[in-house]
Amino acid sequence: MNTIKRFVWFAAGLAAVATVITVGTERRAIAQVVRAALVRNQDEPGRNPYSQNTSCFGTGCSLTFPAVPAGERLVVTFVNAGIGGSGGSPLLLAGHGQDARYFATTNSTLSVVNSPVVAYYDAGETPTLTCSCSSLLLESTLSGYYVALP
Repeated sequence: MNTIKRFVWFAAGLAAVATVITVGTERRAIAQVVRAALVRNQDEPGRNPYSQNTSCFGTGCSLTFPAVPAGERLVVTFVNAGIGGSGGSPLLLAGHGQDARYFATTNSTLSVVNSPVVAYYDAGETPTLTCSCSSLLLESTLSGYYVALP
């Protein structure tokens, strides 16, 4: 009879220890999931990419890119442009109270701008790229990412 009582008490103790270990492990697992959710970077460049291409024909071209959506900030990180015809004048990237000039590399028929940049545009603002050159064609791509505003 004593053997059975000891066995029952031993089994009850073992069950209690297993319950405590399970509850403790479960709490740690839940805490890790919550911590992972808190450090997730919502504004990571790969989550909200931006790339727009536009072009114009004629002299003194001005490329106007789409306005930045409400609740967003656009971070432009790269400008790429091709000028067909005679170049020579710098390209002007404007907007948000900032101007940046880029000089093209020219061969016999084409001038190219391929440059990193850091430019910011808030909601409603429109990035513009202007060339005062007498070109036949201006084509450009702006690349970057959106950041959600609080």
